[in-house]
Amino acid sequence: MFIGYLKNGFEDCLDEIERSNTLFDFELLKKTYHAFPQYCFAAYKNSKIVGVISAYAFDTHVYINVLNVVDDGKDILKRLVSLLLKNISGENVLILIEEKYSKDLEELSFLTYCDMYRFMHSGQAVAFNFSNSTAKQVSGEHYDEVSRKLDKKAFYSNRESYLKQDCVFSNSLKLSTDYGFLHSYVVNKRYIKISPWIMANEAFLDAEKLLRGVLYYRGLKKIYGFAPIQEKEIVDLYQSYKFEINGDFKLMYLNEKPNIRLENLYGI
Repeated sequence: MFIGYLKNGFEDCLDEIERSNTLFDFELLKKTYHAFPQYCFAAYKNSKIVGVISAYAFDTHVYINVLNVVDDGKDILKRLVSLLLKNISGENVLILIEEKYSKDLEELSFLTYCDMYRFMHSGQAVAFNFSNSTAKQVSGEHYDEVSRKLDKKAFYSNRESYLKQDCVFSNSLKLSTDYGFLHSYVVNKRYIKISPWIMANEAFLDAEKLLRGVLYYRGLKKIYGFAPIQEKEIVDLYQSYKFEINGDFKLMYLNEKPNIRLENLYGI
């Protein structure tokens, strides 16, 4: 097995990863590889990728946004994370990871920032009103302006390039009001991912409008997103629209503890 930098032409080597991980985020990996190839690594076995990691650098931290291994290969996962850490020179690191891997990251000195749920909507119809008036209210006309302002308040970090370029895809759906923004995109033929989704404080009615919008426009595909367990209003909103808890995750960090306003974080 070879573990090192992700190589050009990796698109043809991902069959095993895609087989093992139905939510593998291929488009996000491609975008991150284009922006930060020096933070993308893979484990190769017989010319096939059996583990992959990518990370995006912000001004306050490095965010590991893709980490997948074949058949729960914990040893490969730890080796990939360790290799990345050797190449980022003591930077602050943030990662959203399945709870079953959290002990492995703790062995690498990661700490838990908060517990998260993955919510999944099955694609079943939900009865709600979505009028032309509501559609105009969440049209995304001021998405860039709203996202820049609210995202910085939530993360205390400049993520503008990420929001405008590196987390935007040809199939992105960008919705916003004056008090929040919701971005969603196609992960594969079956799944839509909500990421990111940030709201101003106590903007619950606007949050509901945005969630109705993504359910209305994304049709009958399965939709998923991540939310902090401790934020009851956010959890209740997902569940009120028939999203079900689909996994336990942890938001973990290395080195300096981040400052994230979890009450604004409806989708990371």
